[in-house]
Amino acid sequence: MPARLGSAKHAAAEEGGVRKAASRTVLAAALIAVVPLCAAAAPSTMTTSPVVVRLLERYRAAVQDPGSPELTRYIVSGTLAGEGLTGTFRSVRDGERSRDDQQLGPRAEIVIGNGEQVYVRDSEGAVRQLTGVLLRRSRTERFIDDGTFAEHPERCVDRGSARLGERTVRVLDVTAPDGQTETLYLDDRTSLPARVAYDEDDGRTTIDLDDWRTVAGHRFAFHAVISNGDHAFDVTQVTTAVQVVATVPAGTFDVKPARKIDMPVPQTLPISERQNHLYVPVHINGETFDFLLDTGAASLLIDRHVANTLGLQQQGSFEASGANRTGGISVARLPDIEVGNGHLHDLVVSVVDLGGSTRGAFRIDGILGYPFFAQAMVRLDLAHHTMTFGPPGSLPVSGARIPLELDRSLPEATLRLNNLVDGQFVIDTGDSAEMLIYRPFLDRHPGVVPFTTMDRSSYGLGGATTSYRSTLDELNIGGVPLYHVSADVMLATSGAFADRFTSGNIGLGVLRNFVVTFDEANGAMYVEKSSQFDDGRDRYR
Repeated sequence: MPARLGSAKHAAAEEGGVRKAASRTVLAAALIAVVPLCAAAAPSTMTTSPVVVRLLERYRAAVQDPGSPELTRYIVSGTLAGEGLTGTFRSVRDGERSRDDQQLGPRAEIVIGNGEQVYVRDSEGAVRQLTGVLLRRSRTERFIDDGTFAEHPERCVDRGSARLGERTVRVLDVTAPDGQTETLYLDDRTSLPARVAYDEDDGRTTIDLDDWRTVAGHRFAFHAVISNGDHAFDVTQVTTAVQVVATVPAGTFDVKPARKIDMPVPQTLPISERQNHLYVPVHINGETFDFLLDTGAASLLIDRHVANTLGLQQQGSFEASGANRTGGISVARLPDIEVGNGHLHDLVVSVVDLGGSTRGAFRIDGILGYPFFAQAMVRLDLAHHTMTFGPPGSLPVSGARIPLELDRSLPEATLRLNNLVDGQFVIDTGDSAEMLIYRPFLDRHPGVVPFTTMDRSSYGLGGATTSYRSTLDELNIGGVPLYHVSADVMLATSGAFADRFTSGNIGLGVLRNFVVTFDEANGAMYVEKSSQFDDGRDRYR
């Protein structure tokens, strides 16, 4: 099976503006059908289906020649093509240790797995340890990849037969311990995998597999197509070599230190606010531009007119998943940007016509997102309109610590609603509202806010989507309760507002009650009441 390469998706959303432009994490894990390397303990509540047992017996017979040796160390390499770009991949396996390098055009990513620990290093040199949805996905990926699932029929659910093109397939839902469910389609004739599918963002990602070949008695798929359903943005992966090796070079699985912002000492800058959005001056090639300060942006994004002014070479054609899915994103290399006396070097930025793609809602020069917050520790005092920042560890911390999940290059925190329900929310300084709640979360918790008939429009890349304004009784942030929080309920069924793994986002309307310190390099934020704190208790009295 192929290296896990999800096509990069870009997302943007925010009421009246751009919330995020996200290059989604690409997890690479060389998928190979081998006999299990280890056994996973099964919950006693699970039962075994005789049909599943027979399917897995056929699978084990199909993927490995009788008597062939177990593969523990090997290297898979090949080419990538899609989204207007070409590139390469290389996957190394040594027992439970893994390393996956992939480059598609200017974008590069390294994923290193050491047992249960998985680290991602992106194009900007930021390193994050997976702790949430992508960690759960990687557990099931490994569970399938190394064949362990075939020894645990109790973790597989038969979903019957289906047609996949000209083939009849048998469909199994597979779930690793503490993992995310993935769907495996086994060719009814060969019993080899024809497709793997899993939930991602607002839809399903599929990996179609063919051109199975035998290496050292084990089957490998030498061709794969990764798709999120919009086939213009599919990525094709072709394996060109599989090497069985006796040893792996020393240092292969070492995680290199993360890159930090280049600046001598921390600095405090004034930040401007217009239409409930925060802006900072950014200097590029001696010119000054106005950038939105946006923790909800998973990349650094530049408007196309700025890229043209700077003479940046733009490459590729990517999909934007904002208020609706749309095309129109490219990428470019940017050697340096300057924020205050700090420098970010060797960037890969997203380029888009911000005004046109948001139908005039935003006309700004760019968005300062995750690459800045990953390389710097940032404190926002919105009551005094200042931003203090420096390299990670350079600012003293105070206030309540809130752990952040950064799997998808977005700061997501688990927060309690109405003292009853927990939700996973993006902490989003680029959102002018108090709070957004996404429809999938509301469908799971229909009583969390009351329904109203107030129709609203929320804008992002791709246009607008409908929403309604409601009120959340109580939101708890860092042990501090806020009452009567305005909540915009997003009714979208696709796009960034319909994310299946995020409950919604916390915007500037809530964050301005606090002095907030973002320490994303260490997976945390700190909040303490600001001088303009208002808990909302008396809002309707």
